[in-house]
Amino acid sequence: MKPVIGITANISPPDDRNRSFSKGVALHYIQHSYIGFIESAGGSPVILPVVEDDETIGRIIDSLDGVLITGGVDIEPDLYGEPNSYSMGVDTWRDGSEIKLVNEARRRQVPIMGICRGIQILGIAFSGSLHQDIYTSVDGVLLHTLSKSSLETHLQFGPETYHNTRLTGRSFLTEVFDGDVIRVNSSHHQSVRDPGDGLTVVSRADDNVVEAVQCFDDRCTIGVQWHPERMDDDEKQRELARWFVSQACK
Repeated sequence: MKPVIGITANISPPDDRNRSFSKGVALHYIQHSYIGFIESAGGSPVILPVVEDDETIGRIIDSLDGVLITGGVDIEPDLYGEPNSYSMGVDTWRDGSEIKLVNEARRRQVPIMGICRGIQILGIAFSGSLHQDIYTSVDGVLLHTLSKSSLETHLQFGPETYHNTRLTGRSFLTEVFDGDVIRVNSSHHQSVRDPGDGLTVVSRADDNVVEAVQCFDDRCTIGVQWHPERMDDDEKQRELARWFVSQACK
């Protein structure tokens, strides 16, 4: 049977000015590219709502073979002990739900993959911290969004921005990719700064921004800063999806 992979949803708040329907209520949604990422790799995708109840989250995890933590808005900096200086669109409800999902999945040894915001959630779940804005805190930073002129660009869609990321040692990436350099897309202005206790950085961009992490003590807990689900023309990125789904089959 195909493994069931839970995909975390975004939240559109009741006062979201960017939609013209169902005004006044919160909506759960997710980009189809995440669904295609899992389905094309042989998994059965299901969308996970944002919930806070511990028992509910535990029962959800018990029904899954794997969890995909998706991209989205910035994470509340109070979770890593900082005032808000550059974080935008934070949703503490989603933050808390996803951190609980990570903790419960790890406790049950259910494979986890974080993408973009998802790798950052992993960092916070492991008691790490983030760069609230790489353009003001990282020396010699590369272009990781459409433009450096506005932090809002990380929330917009448009032509992909690409750069290289370099593997720092043996990891899940060496099982999929050839060589030590991977060409990846990029649409973020925040990144993992300190990966926390038990999470290892396994790839960095040429400007030292963290691009991939792995917990070597878990069955499978991994994260990438790029968006492999949007690189469906790249066979190796599709192979990464198949690799993750295969972990959920074990």
